[in-house]
Amino acid sequence: METADPVGRLLKREYLFVSLVWVAGFVFYLLILTRDPLMYGIDGPYYLIQVRSLLETGSLAYGDPPLSFYLFTLFTILLRGDITLGIRVGVALFSALSAVPLYFLVKRITRLELAGYVAMLVSIFSAPHIRMMNDLLKNAVGVCFLLFFVYFLHEIVFGGRRGRTLFLALFSLLLTGATHILDFGVALLFLILYLAFAILLNIDRGRVLKDLGILALSVGVFACITLIVFPSLFTDFFKGLSFLQDLFTASGEADPILFLLDPIGGVLTMPILAVGLVLSVYEWMVRKKEDALSLAAVTTTGLMLCLPFIPQQWLWRFMLMEFIPISFIVGYSVSKIKMESKVVAVIFLIIIIFPVVIQGFGAARPRARYMSPTISEEGYYELEAIAGIIPSDSVVVVDPRVIYWVEYVARCEIHKGLSPTLWQSYEHVLALFQKPLQLPHIPPGAILFDGKEFLLVGLYRPLG
Repeated sequence: METADPVGRLLKREYLFVSLVWVAGFVFYLLILTRDPLMYGIDGPYYLIQVRSLLETGSLAYGDPPLSFYLFTLFTILLRGDITLGIRVGVALFSALSAVPLYFLVKRITRLELAGYVAMLVSIFSAPHIRMMNDLLKNAVGVCFLLFFVYFLHEIVFGGRRGRTLFLALFSLLLTGATHILDFGVALLFLILYLAFAILLNIDRGRVLKDLGILALSVGVFACITLIVFPSLFTDFFKGLSFLQDLFTASGEADPILFLLDPIGGVLTMPILAVGLVLSVYEWMVRKKEDALSLAAVTTTGLMLCLPFIPQQWLWRFMLMEFIPISFIVGYSVSKIKMESKVVAVIFLIIIIFPVVIQGFGAARPRARYMSPTISEEGYYELEAIAGIIPSDSVVVVDPRVIYWVEYVARCEIHKGLSPTLWQSYEHVLALFQKPLQLPHIPPGAILFDGKEFLLVGLYRPLG
């Protein structure tokens, strides 16, 4: 009688556990995202506008890397036209899926399943990751493709299946570029750092230079083609130039210490990055090249994302990406524990994972600072009522915090600031204020709607 293949059994068990953790993360995220009937954050309704535009016209209302919106539209169709649920399912699914390539990367380097599972759990419960799902939905989707790229990039440097792995790495990188510019920028940073450290550590320099050179060349071709053929969809690529301009002209108004002390920004960030730096040096000294390169690349990425001179409007976005190096370093650290000492292992895991989980649940709590809509449900109904009284040939001047909600619900022309030139283009100029009023007085005009949350005023045309 033949015995079952023990390797096959172990693989099935591993894939089952990975799937269970992924499903648990998906359910956890979906529970967070579906507590309120309205989309969270300032940009939540922006995604509603984009998906609705795809469904109604086949094109995006605003130029943006399109992949995440196509995915959200697909889920919307599968969920019988529920745009809000379609977006939330898409975000929850891909955010949880991000932990899968992270598991296999950490497990491949450490050769320890437990290290991979710890990295998955830290990724899923990380407060910056949860915070990302509030406003930066494209970012949250793109992280999944970014981490697949990092896994295949590592395989290129240290693996043997060059053709297949190179194709998968390139495919993942292009998907990242078609989703979000910040994810794409971090992917390119990993590409540069892996190449630099591979040369520094003398890891098959000729082959690595050739393979990673192919990736870099392909990225250049991709950027040129997209900017020429789809210029309106990939203007985000120019944000890289804007970042560099802001970086060298910043006036120093940012206070990075506040971000580092913020539970969402990550009070654990710098201590964990310090651990990564120490481990990188140690593995380099004991000549474990694979471990040293991966730790150095991940830790350097983490340090570069929180440099103290990064302008504030960029820094908070970068800080949300810190869950990637944090998850990797914590997972890798597990491999340095002597597993025969189970008591020490359990204590270590509790000490490291417990604060991460506590921060994660704190960031996800109902009506938390970062996980709530910018209007109430009653405010939404007021906007529906306002939509019925806006005259034709009108423009509505709106606070930027609710501008997308007004556009989505009222389907009207909107403007962020009041200007005398508006009367040259529109017959009626209206102003919508969210209560409590932020202005010391209301501009001269006729009150058209006065509700509990919104005040609509038809402004008088200025004389002369």
